[in-house]
Amino acid sequence: MKILVTLSRFPWPTDKGDKLRAWYQLQGLAKQNEVYVFCLSEGEVPAHDLVRLKEFCKEVYVMPIGILGIFSRLATNLFGKLPFQVAYFHSSEVQKHFEAFYNKVQPDLVYCQLARMAEYSRHIQGCKKVIDYQDAFSKGIERRINVAPFYQRLLLREEFRRMKAYETAVLNDFDIRTIISAQDAGYISGCDNNVWTIMPNGVDTNHYMPEPGSRSIDLLFTGNMQYEPNVNCVHYLIEQVFPLLQKDLPHVQLVAAGKNPARSLRRLRAKHLQLTGWVDDLRTYYKQARVFVAPMQIGIGMQNKILEAMAMGMPVITSSLANNAIGAEHGKHLFVADTPQKVAEATIYLLSNTEYALQLGRNARALMVERFSWQQQNEALCKILEEGEKEAV
Repeated sequence: MKILVTLSRFPWPTDKGDKLRAWYQLQGLAKQNEVYVFCLSEGEVPAHDLVRLKEFCKEVYVMPIGILGIFSRLATNLFGKLPFQVAYFHSSEVQKHFEAFYNKVQPDLVYCQLARMAEYSRHIQGCKKVIDYQDAFSKGIERRINVAPFYQRLLLREEFRRMKAYETAVLNDFDIRTIISAQDAGYISGCDNNVWTIMPNGVDTNHYMPEPGSRSIDLLFTGNMQYEPNVNCVHYLIEQVFPLLQKDLPHVQLVAAGKNPARSLRRLRAKHLQLTGWVDDLRTYYKQARVFVAPMQIGIGMQNKILEAMAMGMPVITSSLANNAIGAEHGKHLFVADTPQKVAEATIYLLSNTEYALQLGRNARALMVERFSWQQQNEALCKILEEGEKEAV
């Protein structure tokens, strides 16, 4: 089968959730199909990255989108109806290039990643169309409103209103709709859950594996440190959890490993926090840490950082908000803690009970191998696309 995949970003390096999902799904689809990629890029794609993608894709069309065009579209859309993130990525010029590439490929199926790319393929005819919402983006925007600076709230409220309507409006333009979790499906208004195919993220369990070594890091958090839910979580840990740890663990340290730490994190100057910046291989930090902490307070979807830590055999502390998408069992696979007091108590307990923490990590690793390997997820995806059936994983 010929599959044309549309992406809003070039999928390598996998430093964002949508890029990671695309990278592994493309490899899985390419094992059984001819895969063609049409992707946008805000900057020049290095030749060696393009070669890497072409190793398993039949053809790759990278369409640059310039900053002037982006600003022009956003300004024009100020009083329009499209969500700003849709206007950011969609232009009539790029639409022509997409349609020319589509006519050249003549695919059997178009696989659109994210609602913000829906404009390119929602109206085409003659083939099966699939949209991967991945997350309920409108819900993620809504959760940011109350924690955002006051000067951003008006814009976020407007984007939430537009995105909520748009997510519902484009549903019927596609034959199959996938989303990362039942929790996210429930956040999309105006439709029943039975219109969705649940397609979770996976983790490369051969890449992320338990490794012996000295555990010199007390607590670890990973992720893009510009991404607001990650920034919010680090602030939560330092400002609300760490004061509760001081009596029992006065010297405990948190390492936040990830690129581009936000200015608000750099300004913290907390003696208990180390910001690493860009890391070539996060396994370097996973294997050194005793406990992984990611009690996410805002955000959507499935947290890849948690899947990776669990695959590495680490004991994990997270929130119900993050665990609902994973469905791990509290006390067996990880610790769920929804208040600063509970996070502090779980941290003290795991750092003080090494054997239990090790067993929690072993159980976590087993769950990842059993249910969350990318091979399993991609086999399910291929079956869904081939048969056009809605199946839950």
